[in-house]
Amino acid sequence: MIVAVVLALALVGVLVLHTRVRRNLAQAHGQLAQARQAQEHVTRETSARNQRLVQAERQAQESTELLREARAQHDLVRAETEHLISKRIPALLSHLRAPHVIVPGVQNPALAGTDVDRQHRALLDALTRGVREEGERIDEAAQSVVRGAMSRVQTQALRAQDLLAGVQQRYSGDEHTALLREVLGLDMFNELIIRRVQVSGIACGATTGLSRDDTYLVDLVVGAISRVENFELRIEGPANHLRRRIGVAARAAESILFITAELLANAVHHSHGTLKVTIAVHETNNGAAIVIDDAGVGLNEDQYARASRLLGGTQPVRLVDLGNPPRTGWAAIGRQVSHYGMQVTVKKSAFGGVQAVLSIPTALLVEMPEDSRPSVLAPEPVRAAVPSAGTALRPEPVSAAPVQPMAAAHRQEPVRAEPPTAPQQRSGEDLAPLPQRRRQAPPTPRAASGARPAGGGSQGPDSRLLTTPEEAQKRWGDFQVGAEAGRREALPAEQHDITEGN
Repeated sequence: MIVAVVLALALVGVLVLHTRVRRNLAQAHGQLAQARQAQEHVTRETSARNQRLVQAERQAQESTELLREARAQHDLVRAETEHLISKRIPALLSHLRAPHVIVPGVQNPALAGTDVDRQHRALLDALTRGVREEGERIDEAAQSVVRGAMSRVQTQALRAQDLLAGVQQRYSGDEHTALLREVLGLDMFNELIIRRVQVSGIACGATTGLSRDDTYLVDLVVGAISRVENFELRIEGPANHLRRRIGVAARAAESILFITAELLANAVHHSHGTLKVTIAVHETNNGAAIVIDDAGVGLNEDQYARASRLLGGTQPVRLVDLGNPPRTGWAAIGRQVSHYGMQVTVKKSAFGGVQAVLSIPTALLVEMPEDSRPSVLAPEPVRAAVPSAGTALRPEPVSAAPVQPMAAAHRQEPVRAEPPTAPQQRSGEDLAPLPQRRRQAPPTPRAASGARPAGGGSQGPDSRLLTTPEEAQKRWGDFQVGAEAGRREALPAEQHDITEGN
């Protein structure tokens, strides 16, 4: 019994100890699990901290790189801005004055197409617009001043022209030849002043300042020739190739005369003093053309390009674009050409100089009345008949319209007789008075040096024979009829009209 009790107590003690051990072991397992969890948490925290440290280091490196790049970009933009201020803007201002100056681009090619490049271009464009708008405003003001000044000068010059015309009429006798020669010289000088004033005003937007009636085209050409200095020695022609009574409408008559005079003056100016400038008038399918040829120094490619641009009249021209001193001739012609729908072309002539062609559209041409005639200074049409085999060369009729007789005081027989079958020629009686704008003045010294008819004129105080304007007109008509007849007979025989084409 005692042993059993002892064994039972021992078993109970073992059980109690086992239970306690198991409980302690369970607690130890729990603590170990907690420790493991704590260790895992600490490991995770450490890993996250390490990752944050690595990320922070990476961000610091990236920030350092960005800061370095920002500083380099800042230095690059600052250098480019300095290049813009010191190089590109001055070059742009020079380019606006002289288009051949090239405006440089960005200094660093790496900036091409970037925001900096676009902003700099926008700045240059804004500066260009501002400078051009201000230049146009200043140029318009300057042109307005020039127009007003030239208008006043032209008015005074025209008054002087009227005074000189009065002096010519009062001292038209042969006894005042020396005085008349001086007055004619002053009149020519005043005419040159009027032309220069006129071209300056037209280049600045003014009108021609003169008005005309419907006028024969050949008369306008003759008038244009008379506006050029030393035209008697320097200009040959005009050669009249017109077939009909072609005139110019009143609205464009003075403009065509002005354009022709400027083209002639330019050709004479750029030709040697011994070289002739030729001028001819032609009828075309689209109207008429005035052709001027010179054998001068000619033009280079840049000058031809500039001439085409100015003579076209399609682009606005400022005074600063005309040089110093301003060369206003082509600019003035361009304004008139664009206003009336005409065309002026220049190219190298057959003589090595320049050929200028003024094309006049049909809308500006009129058919002159049959009872009117060109002035006595207008040349006869240069025409030749087509001869048949075994026949002599005969002149063609000048016009299909019948010849209307004038007053008895101007009646004159033809210079030479023709067979009954020969076409009728124009004589002195068929020539009308000078155009309306022309002054009725005594003949020039060159015309007065010709032989006088025995019964013509009147006696002066010193028994010298005086010449009336009517007699001078008739003499000029007779002279031109005779000269034209000689030219026609001297023409070679051809199978076609040698005056066609050019």
